[in-house]
Formats: sequence, C-alpha cells, structure tokens
Amino acid sequence: MRRHRPLADVLVGTFVTALVAVPAATAAPPRGFSPAVLAGTWTGTWHNQTLGTSGTLTLEIGARGSALRFTTAVAGSAFGCSAPGRQTFVLPAGRGPNRWTPKGFSITNPSAVFGTMNVTYLYPGGSLSGSGKDPACAPGVSWSLDGMFTAKQFNATARVSLPDGGSATTVVSLAKT
Repeated sequence: MRRHRPLADVLVGTFVTALVAVPAATAAPPRGFSPAVLAGTWTGTWHNQTLGTSGTLTLEIGARGSALRFTTAVAGSAFGCSAPGRQTFVLPAGRGPNRWTPKGFSITNPSAVFGTMNVTYLYPGGSLSGSGKDPACAPGVSWSLDGMFTAKQFNATARVSLPDGGSATTVVSLAKT
C-alpha cells in the first residue's frame, strides 16, 4: 500500500530544496564606481594569436587621494616593438574625459606606447572597450579592445590593424592577485 506524504511535508521539502539550490547571496556591489572597485594588482599574459608573439602584462590600480591611478607594465614585443616602459595614468573624480564617475571612467589621452586612444570602463557591468592608433613605434597601426572585468579576472580581445592591410588578434588574460 502506497503512503502519501502530508502536504506540509511536501512544502517544507520543496522549500529546503529551493534554499539549497539558490547560491548564497554575495556582498552587494557599491552603489557606484570608485577606485576601490578595481584596486589591486592584476597580472597575466597577452598572446597574439596571429603572429604567435606573447608576453606578460601587469596592471596596478589604486587611488591617490580621490584620483584613480593605473600603471601598466607590458613585457614582449607589443605592436612589433620592443617592450615599452611602465605607463601611468591618473584620473581625478569628475565628469568628462580622463576622469572617473560613479558610472566608470574614460581615458582620452595620447600615449607614446598606445598611440592616440579612447578607453571606457562601464560600471557596474565591468566592460572595458577602447581603440587607438599610431603608437610611436608603429605609425599606421590601429587597435581596438573589448574586455570584461569581474571581481578577480580580466579577459579581453584586441584586434590590431597593420599599415599593409593585415590584421592580428591578441587575447589578454589577467587575474587579480
């Protein structure tokens, strides 16, 4: 003879199963972007899938007062050039280019290493996109970048257009240490 469970037992069992199946809540993200969101040292590699070149990349992100500070160190022959020295960008809080706001930040700077560039980070989604052209060591080269920051990782794909009409694809993978 088959025995039926009381409705209350079924409801309690269903509720407990639902609790176990739902992941524990994580800390809510800050209401808006601040340098603390990305602060830390991000290390990893870049690999040009077309040309077979690769190297390391370190990105140090922090605050200096209320300013957002980035320092990049690239090893390897990016853009077909020798490894550049460290590059630092400092963005004060406020609206407009080369500033950070609760919605993210934008960089619109000429840089000898990266050329004339525009880079935008959108918070809270974590997307980073940008483009540039004419690095000092490789006139005629242009690039675009699409990536995503999570709490502990940054992954991106860069597309490089060469002056002879060729192109190359580079992948970047960083972990927050």
